[in-house]
Amino acid sequence: MLCTRCIRTAIAGQRLPLLRQFSASAQFLSAEPKLSTPTTDGGSPVPSKESSTPRSICPEGTVLTGLNYNKAGQDPVAKKDEEYPEWLWSCLDVMRKGADAADDNAGDEFSKSKKQRKLATKRQKALEAKLLAEGNLAALAPKVPIQHQSINLPGEVGGSVADNIAAADKREELRKAMRKERKAKIKETNYLKSM
Repeated sequence: MLCTRCIRTAIAGQRLPLLRQFSASAQFLSAEPKLSTPTTDGGSPVPSKESSTPRSICPEGTVLTGLNYNKAGQDPVAKKDEEYPEWLWSCLDVMRKGADAADDNAGDEFSKSKKQRKLATKRQKALEAKLLAEGNLAALAPKVPIQHQSINLPGEVGGSVADNIAAADKREELRKAMRKERKAKIKETNYLKSM
């Protein structure tokens, strides 16, 4: 890893000390920077379809106060949206997906917490209202859970790979459904015992 002094000297055009040269230092000394976005034959970045709408909330030239982490450094200045790498604009999508998944699992009908039970009821009512608004009445009909169905799981001896993968997925789905039902049953009995 390079210290900030070595990075500054490399950017200023001076050579790094011989003892501090690593493979990462070659990036700073190269004349042509590596771009993360594809380029055309002329060397300019490929224009994106969204280039007319700004992605950043900061206009170019805005001083970003509070982002400096060097002791005697200056705050960075915002650049054009095209100057940033493409992966930067999708960094928060991963975190949002994780937060959405956590919200889906939040709340339980058989929880001791009244807040969790209310949250589960609210989520169920919202789902029913959404399905009703879409006109999907078949989805509102009561479904027989997979662990209570009396059908054979797919799969044959000597079957194809695709059939065996589908059978393994169904077995995994059944195992998860049975485990979830057992956990809910335990929570319900524990809740009723505490009353």
